[in-house]
Amino acid sequence: MLTVIIINLNNLNNANKKQTATDKTAPIQVVITGEKPNIPPINQPQTALSPTSTPPSPTPGSCIREVGPVSILSPRENEVVVKDPICITLATESAYCSVMWSYKLDNGSWSDYTDKNICLHNLTNGNRTIQLKIKSTSSSDEVTLQRSFVYQGNTDPTATPTASSSASF
Repeated sequence: MLTVIIINLNNLNNANKKQTATDKTAPIQVVITGEKPNIPPINQPQTALSPTSTPPSPTPGSCIREVGPVSILSPRENEVVVKDPICITLATESAYCSVMWSYKLDNGSWSDYTDKNICLHNLTNGNRTIQLKIKSTSSSDEVTLQRSFVYQGNTDPTATPTASSSASF
C-alpha cells in the first residue's frame, strides 16, 4: 500500500513539472484588420504603457489577470502606407490572460469587442488615426492605444471602403 502511494506522488510531481515547463512568457503577435467610415482624423498622441511598471509573476498553470504590455507594431507612428489592405499588428505577452479589443478609425464609432482580425480595405487617401481599447477577458483591466498613419495607396477615387474579419490567432 505504501508503495502505491509513493508511486502516485511521484506521478503527480512529474505531471506538475511537465506543466510548469510548458508555461512560457514569450511574446505572441495578434493581427487586427478592419475599416470604419471615412471621417476627418483626430490628432492625439499615442497612449503608452508605463515602461517602469513591473508585471506580477504568474502562478504555475494560470495567467496574469490584467492587460499586460501591449504595443502597436504596424503601422508605425506617421508611417506612409501604400498597400491594401492595411493590417494593424499588436504585440502582447502570453503570460497574461487573453484579451479582446474594440477599435475606431478616425472619429468613427467604437466597434464591438472581439478577438477577430479586422482588415482595412480601400481606405481614402490621407491622414488616418486608429484607436484600440484592449481589455482582459478575465478582469476589467483595459488599455487604450492610438496610432496615426498616412494612407496613400488608393488610386481609384470611386472605391468604397470595406471591412472583413477572420478568426484570431
